[in-house]
Amino acid sequence: MSLGLIRAALLSAPFLIAACSKASSEAPAGEAAKPVAGASKFEILPTDMVLGKADAPVTLVEYASVTCPHCAAVAVQIMPGVKEKFIDTGKVKLVFREFPTAPANFSIIGSLLARCAAEKAGPEAYFLVTDALFRQQKAWVSKDARAELVKIVAQTGMDEAAVDACVKREDLQKVINDNATIALEKYQVSGTPTFFLNGEKLPVKSPEDFEKALADAVAKAGA
Repeated sequence: MSLGLIRAALLSAPFLIAACSKASSEAPAGEAAKPVAGASKFEILPTDMVLGKADAPVTLVEYASVTCPHCAAVAVQIMPGVKEKFIDTGKVKLVFREFPTAPANFSIIGSLLARCAAEKAGPEAYFLVTDALFRQQKAWVSKDARAELVKIVAQTGMDEAAVDACVKREDLQKVINDNATIALEKYQVSGTPTFFLNGEKLPVKSPEDFEKALADAVAKAGA
């Protein structure tokens, strides 16, 4: 199945496509993170992809796109430290929600494959694939996307037939579109990456500032 056919398989579903913007995750100097109406009541949905212990006292929600360069930078420069210090220690759980950005077809296809990987090999496979998509973003967002994507998901046991079947999954396409719709309409998310820490929008300025915000939230929770 060619990439053209993969694109065609997605044409029947309307998607909200946002912008990948560094500004969307930053606040002006000196401006504190502010609560967003309704954000403090983030519910873990059955379709959510969660990394970490379910009973972790601090919840970090990330809206991101696998084709967003700024999301990739955060994934490579910030999230490894966050995972080691906060997620793996049971203090923070990460709720990752897709928010597709241009190029739309690539973003949606990448997210579909990550979700199919999770169905086949468990939730950790979702984050394994997503991390690979971020780290190899320049390679697979290209004319040879199919070949690169097949390589990426192969580590979770998916073959080419599974890839072809996955991109036709209208149920998963709906999940991704619903994530974007809720983000836009309920939480005023307009770009990626966007983070919410225990219901408050969290600016991304530097790894140090990001980890300090998490540490403060953990301390406040008494963990």
